[in-house]
Amino acid sequence: MGRRRHIESVFLNIPYDRQFEDLYLAYIVGLTQLGLRVNAAVGVPNQGRLETIIHLIEESNFSIHDLSRIELSKGIPRFNMSLELGLALYRSRVTRGRHRVYVFESKRYRAQRSTSDINLIDPKIHNGTAKGVMAGLRNIFRQPGDVTTVPEMLISYRAVRKRLPQFRLNAGGKSLFEASVFQDLTLAALVESQKLINRRVRAHRP
Repeated sequence: MGRRRHIESVFLNIPYDRQFEDLYLAYIVGLTQLGLRVNAAVGVPNQGRLETIIHLIEESNFSIHDLSRIELSKGIPRFNMSLELGLALYRSRVTRGRHRVYVFESKRYRAQRSTSDINLIDPKIHNGTAKGVMAGLRNIFRQPGDVTTVPEMLISYRAVRKRLPQFRLNAGGKSLFEASVFQDLTLAALVESQKLINRRVRAHRP
């Protein structure tokens, strides 16, 4: 990838359930610290949801698809993540690769078994941890001259995580997967990213 001349965006395709909250936060903080804008279908009502997802994919430079939770849920397999991956792969084809698709998983070789049609894509393995997510993101999106490290991302992640009770209270609910909470999370991640930049500037002052 060449040097970015504008803020590029990433469509984030993940399961929206409580067990995934830590990784959800890791994706938002990690992508923000790497200078990317996150597009997600969080808070979009079911009516018109597919059209919204297609639009978000079309306006994104990249997409990330986490397939670590496509197992059965209450006896029913989760097809949403695979469906959105298919839409993104088609977008990549019609744009001749200008839309780049990345797959994340928690276990090695499982994506090749569950979704064998993507065998040419090498999934990033995060082992179900925030650190693993951030390491994978940095390997993909780090630009020449960008000194952002995984430990720095984790510092920001922990700072935003401390604010989750307030974000839940502000939204009047328990779920992080609401439009207003998503906005709070992305703003908090931007603030922490700026704090990191400020710390670097202070550290290099004579």
